[in-house]
Order: sequence, then C-alpha cells, then structure tokens
Amino acid sequence: MVLVTMLAADALTALFYSIFFSDRFLLDILLCSIIVAVLGYPLGFFFLGQNVKLRKLTQELDRVARFDDLTGLYNRRTFFHECETGRADQAAGAFLYADADHFKQLNDRFGHMAGDAVLSRLGAAIASCIREGDLAARLGGEEFGIFLIDADLPMALVIAERIRRKSAHIRVGGDENDFKATVSIGIAVREPGQPLEDLMARADENLYAAKQQGRDRVVSNASRVNAA
Repeated sequence: MVLVTMLAADALTALFYSIFFSDRFLLDILLCSIIVAVLGYPLGFFFLGQNVKLRKLTQELDRVARFDDLTGLYNRRTFFHECETGRADQAAGAFLYADADHFKQLNDRFGHMAGDAVLSRLGAAIASCIREGDLAARLGGEEFGIFLIDADLPMALVIAERIRRKSAHIRVGGDENDFKATVSIGIAVREPGQPLEDLMARADENLYAAKQQGRDRVVSNASRVNAA
C-alpha cells in the first residue's frame, strides 16, 4: 500500500514539476518519496494492526454467539438453528437428552464453582464421545442435548453408554465422601418426517424414566418396553 502510494505521489510530482519546475525535479521526487515513506509505513502498520484486531474481535463475537462459554458445546440457540434449518434439518438420527444427576446437591454441598467445573468436564466428556458431524449443546442448567446424525438405536445406545461411563469418572471432593457426577440419558430415534419438538419430547420422557429407575442409566423406548 505504501509502495503504491509512493509511486502515485512520485508520478504526480513528476507531472507537476515537468510543467512548472523542471530544474528541481530530482530533488523534489526524492523529498516526496521520503515524506511518503516516513508517514506511510507507520500508518500502514497501524491500520494493519487495527484490521487484525477487528478480525480477532469478530471471531470472538462469533464464538460467544454460537457456543456455551462454560462447556465449549453449542449454546441452545445455535443447536436449534442447526437442527431446524442447518445440516440436521429433517435428517434421520437419534436425539439424546442428558441430565446431570443430583446436581442441586452438588451445588449445595461443594458450591457453584464446583458445579461449574463439573459442567465443564461433562461438556468435554460429551464432545469426546460423539462423532464428527454430530451436534451437542448445553440446553440450560445441567441439561444437554445431542443429535446423532444418521444414527440408529444400536449406535445411539453405544454412544450414550460411552458418555455415561466417562461422566462417572468425574469426581468432586477427594475422599471417601466425594461426589460422583453421574448422568441420566433418554434416547429417541427420529421417525421419517418427525418434527424436532416431538423427537425431543420422546427423549425427555425416556430421560424421566431413567431418573425414576434410579439415575445413572440410559433409557430408550425399547428398554422401557422390555422393562414393562
């Protein structure tokens, strides 16, 4: 940018002095180049730095708008956008509704900072268990939603059990009375043309059944039928 400005300034100076002051042409070309260089390079670096800062700020605002800051997963708004208008819209797959067990007791006993740490580790556990292309979000509080694109029930059960087992390794306390962060998970497999709301409602019913059956377990429609 500075070089282009310098060449343009020299060209204009050459034109001007060729008409009016040809005897001082070389000296004034030199002075013009020096002035442009002295002023242009600092200004160029300044605006370049501002552009880099603006790009970083834009990226950070995009991250804050799309992701849950505590868990690193999608936030609720982004998750529903991806499920309803993005790559998961009307796609076959399975929805997992996961909820941390006894979370209020954890907060009451160890404090909210400990609760936040558990949520952060749960988010990491979920992210490590799902496949590339699957969607996972913290929907609010200690509730998580996972959409496994093109997954059938056996695949959903494998991934859900993987999440449940990995979550059980999260401990708070450090002695024999520590807190084990278990999760309950309800699964629903999407039927052709089924709206997302209906799919989530079925998964929520199975999550409630998992809580009723003692927590720290995975429940699907099939397992409820077998239990009955």
